Amino acid sequence: MAPELTRLTDTPLDFSHDHDALRTAVRDFFSRNGGAWDIRVQLCTNLEDMPVEDASKPWPEDKSPYITVARIEVPVQEAYSDESYQKIDTAMAFSPWHGLAVHRPLGSIMRARKETYEQSAKFRLSKNGCPFHEPSKAEAA
Repeated sequence: MAPELTRLTDTPLDFSHDHDALRTAVRDFFSRNGGAWDIRVQLCTNLEDMPVEDASKPWPEDKSPYITVARIEVPVQEAYSDESYQKIDTAMAFSPWHGLAVHRPLGSIMRARKETYEQSAKFRLSKNGCPFHEPSKAEAA
């Protein structure tokens, strides 16, 4: 992760004068700084020690250390505008189920979350009148 971002860890925000203090802080930060995030995964190397169906059991890092599989980097940019809000926040829906079939989430907790993601997207669509692009079966496969 970018050092500029990690320095913000545990930095308090004052919401007493700005109910959008978090949005304001993010917008101000990215107007001066870029960002970088490492995407890390743990591989299931042993179902006994790393049960997929029991989300309450942490996977031991000594048996499967986190591996960086990607890095997302963003340049200095305008992090929020009314236009981007309309294009992104109201017109898009996130779900880990939108990916390739081989990358779909595992475990009962993630299967339960699938319906929640779908219902949340439908609710937002019904309230803001903005259609979402749902990937076709071919796109998701």
